[in-house]
Amino acid sequence: MIERGRLVIQFRTPSVEARMPLCILNRKVTAMKRDDLFPSKYLKCADLKGKPRVVEIEQAPIETLKNAKGEEQRKVVLYFKSAKKALPLNLTNFDAVAAIAGSDETNEWPGTKIELYPTTTMMGGKITECIRIRPPQALPASPPPPPPPKPAAVDPEFDQEIPW
Repeated sequence: MIERGRLVIQFRTPSVEARMPLCILNRKVTAMKRDDLFPSKYLKCADLKGKPRVVEIEQAPIETLKNAKGEEQRKVVLYFKSAKKALPLNLTNFDAVAAIAGSDETNEWPGTKIELYPTTTMMGGKITECIRIRPPQALPASPPPPPPPKPAAVDPEFDQEIPW
């Protein structure tokens, strides 16, 4: 039960009441998100905050990670310059980086710039958020310079040689 920003804990079980009196904690209740309570060293879709990000690959080592079933598997993990979190690659993202870098040799990927963007995918019969990779989108080009002015049409009456 929350009363005026304070958490009040009431025990109704007699055995607990005998051992523990009614407690009022003098701590303010603050809303915390799961990612704040349990930070990850790997990028999640939510980390992109709905916007694409251009990053430069610093290294791409192969690491042993555990999948959702608890099984160990080897994956390429991208580490980026000026970023705290890394991105383990699935097959789709591996192929995207290989195409952008021009090689599927991960030791040739450092220095390659890629764009991470948030999207969704179907996984296990459910639509879930994910991070995908594409070549960095070109910045909007400045408008082309205006064409040079065309010379004014010359009136034939004035288009005569000067006699001197």
